Amino acid sequence: MRDVAAMRQAETRRIVESCGALMTDDHFVYASGEHGHGWIAKDLININPEQPRRLSQLLAEAVRDSGIQVDVVCGPAVGGVICAQYTALALERQCVFTERTIDRTGFELKRRYGDVVDGRSVLLVDDIINTGWSTGLSAEAIRAKGGQVTAVGAWINRGNVGASDLGVDQFVFLDEVSLPSIPAHRCPMCEQGVAVNTDYAHGCEFVEGVKSALS
Repeated sequence: MRDVAAMRQAETRRIVESCGALMTDDHFVYASGEHGHGWIAKDLININPEQPRRLSQLLAEAVRDSGIQVDVVCGPAVGGVICAQYTALALERQCVFTERTIDRTGFELKRRYGDVVDGRSVLLVDDIINTGWSTGLSAEAIRAKGGQVTAVGAWINRGNVGASDLGVDQFVFLDEVSLPSIPAHRCPMCEQGVAVNTDYAHGCEFVEGVKSALS
């Protein structure tokens, strides 16, 4: 089993690196508001549909090997939807997704998706789990509608969270890339005046927010 997991990890890393999605030595802002020097640009992975399809096949295999049984697969919009769709297809399960609330402070299940998860076991997946912020809020949304978050799955875990942090017994991921996050008020790159990357992650919103605060 360990050899199989190692092969999945190696294939995952090859896919991520081959499309230039793994970025380091820059200044990024994450969904949680924390900063860091690295980012995995999942948008580059998703350009070629074969890549997310294959990664989700591998994730579905890892979920099965872990003995996880679920009724529904759910991912947070926008980024986790593609991962959720392909993973659900590989597992032959139904698929739903959570969306940001209007005030953008949380996630919720719209489109009567709450009826789909009510009383059922849910595999909550995302392509890249950074700080676990979106994942945790999506789990709250699922539980609020009567669903049971049985496990969490991801193509890549950035190494900042584990199963207990996510509030589940099992957290299955294909690869782990250590890209630590730093609270914004303690970010050394901000102190050094390093420009925030506005092409990837949430740097554009951050820069606009700073401009608005100064105006």
